[in-house]
Amino acid sequence: MPQDQPFSGSSILETDQGEDHFTRMPLTSSVVARLLSFRSREAQEQALPSQDYARIVYYKDGGSVSFCVCDGVSSSYKGDFAAYCLARYLVKWLQGLSSLEQAPQELKEELRSQLTRLAGEAQKQLVRLTIPHDTPTLVREVLEELCETYGSEAVFLCGRIDYEGPSSEQGQMGQALFCWMGNVTARLFVTSEQYIVLGETNDRHGRWSTLNGCRGELLTWKLALPNLERLIVYTDGLDQLGKQIPALDDEQWKEQAQQLLTLPGSDDMTAIDLQWQSIRPEEGLLS
Repeated sequence: MPQDQPFSGSSILETDQGEDHFTRMPLTSSVVARLLSFRSREAQEQALPSQDYARIVYYKDGGSVSFCVCDGVSSSYKGDFAAYCLARYLVKWLQGLSSLEQAPQELKEELRSQLTRLAGEAQKQLVRLTIPHDTPTLVREVLEELCETYGSEAVFLCGRIDYEGPSSEQGQMGQALFCWMGNVTARLFVTSEQYIVLGETNDRHGRWSTLNGCRGELLTWKLALPNLERLIVYTDGLDQLGKQIPALDDEQWKEQAQQLLTLPGSDDMTAIDLQWQSIRPEEGLLS
């Protein structure tokens, strides 16, 4: 299992599954991040953890950013565990790639093998988690069956972006690698008006399981980046706001998310919004 300590010279920005929060801050001199994580109304009322988890690891020089957004499957056992475990592992794996020159199919096969290995380790840890002693017998039996039958499951979208600015006269380009399973969505803006949609919005079956490894199709995509302006990644709790997020300022985004929580069947919502731009290092943390 990966440790929390990032690679030398890198820093971590992540969500807290037990809290609802919004953060805006410069990661580097050229990258600004917005991070939103609100639990569903039911989770807030019952003091339950978010099933979502997001993690960003970045280098101060701005040359490379690795990230993962996970959404735990609520019908599995402790989906929050799978989301947290998987995101940490995937970001560590992305960081560990010496470069992004490897063929996508080779990376896909390597990652699938890694996720199969992770599943066995994670399932052992999962079964050691104790169920509260005051849990009713019937509920305990259902939870134990979920653990034995499905394990803990999560969908995800992760990636690594190596980008230092627009292409130079020598033709140097940034590189990006994205991997995903299930219905986490991303919008990659190559300009302020042109974007590419990533993720499988309608995929209700693809996921990673601590018991079975990859269930469904694991997708990988690599591309060269002559230009990059923005990346937005969000879980399905924010699907209704997805297209609007780029136009929302901080307060508008928080207000719109809070409104979604008042709707029946509200879900956990988590998103990262990375913007490549010039900022002054002395600006520090923005509220």
